[in-house]
Amino acid sequence: MFKNIEKSLYERIGAGLLLALFLSFLFTVLFQSYVYKYKSAFFGFTIATILVTFGFLIMLKLKEELEADEKR
Repeated sequence: MFKNIEKSLYERIGAGLLLALFLSFLFTVLFQSYVYKYKSAFFGFTIATILVTFGFLIMLKLKEELEADEKR
């Protein structure tokens, strides 16, 4: 039981850290004066990255459910 809690906690911390680093990089670059005219490209990249991330997370969740179903 403790291993599951520990694993879940590490995954949440890792995902939070990755998200924080990505957002800090994005907003640091986004508000530079030379990038101002390319702002829509950065927003498009951000939206695309979010969509790919959600797709990946859905795929992982589906994989876990299918593996759990096979074990039964």
